[in-house]
Amino acid sequence: MKFVRNLENFFEKYIEGFFNKYMSSGLQPVEIARELIRRMEDDRMVGVSHIFVPNYYAVYVSAEEYKRIESYLQTVCQELTEYLYAEAGSKGYTFVGNPQVEILVEELLEKHSFSVVTKFTEALPIDNESCSCKVKKSEGKEDTRIFNKFDLPLADFTKKTLLHGVLTVSEGLDTGLSVDITAGRVNIGRRESNELPLSDMNTSRLHAYVIYEDNHHIILDAKSLNGTYVNNHRVYRKTLKDGDRIKVGNTVIVYGVK
Repeated sequence: MKFVRNLENFFEKYIEGFFNKYMSSGLQPVEIARELIRRMEDDRMVGVSHIFVPNYYAVYVSAEEYKRIESYLQTVCQELTEYLYAEAGSKGYTFVGNPQVEILVEELLEKHSFSVVTKFTEALPIDNESCSCKVKKSEGKEDTRIFNKFDLPLADFTKKTLLHGVLTVSEGLDTGLSVDITAGRVNIGRRESNELPLSDMNTSRLHAYVIYEDNHHIILDAKSLNGTYVNNHRVYRKTLKDGDRIKVGNTVIVYGVK
């Protein structure tokens, strides 16, 4: 109970105090912080001796909200990161890499609304670990055997297995450019801050984006001027399959599964 009270005091002092000062007319701190914790819970990976949680959290806000808080963005992110770290500690979770909260612009979002995307920026330590288990022999003697953790039942160490994919530009000015994708969001278009920035002037600044949902990668058109096409069919939302050809402007991007 003492730790819970301390956590509440931390939240009131560092999170609510800061946001009430700078963001009283916009996004509410409680909503953002609770969504960060919810996503941390949803995307956790359960190991034999540890519960691993994503260390990177991208908070997407509207362009209007972003502009309003841009001058003190670093402080906002730092306060949210500290709260996330404290909450993970209270639950006994382990971060894979240093935790980081980043606030980014999503042009399609309305004012006061936001979305959160998480990802692991480093490989999980359980990938190369083993565990020893003592097994009783029929004659009553103990035998120690070594099992790789991936030989154990899936439910014993992980909540879900992430789908790993890659987007590679096969035609256009940026031929050869590629980006790996897992559970994070990938923005595509002319904007330099996009995960897949394009030189093609026939693409919009934010032309389309790929999200991770139900162990699939899904591409969505971002209300682009010239449209988004998958295998020569215009789409607004499409679940991607290995080998799909995505066309934005004069650029062709191939989606592959690793």
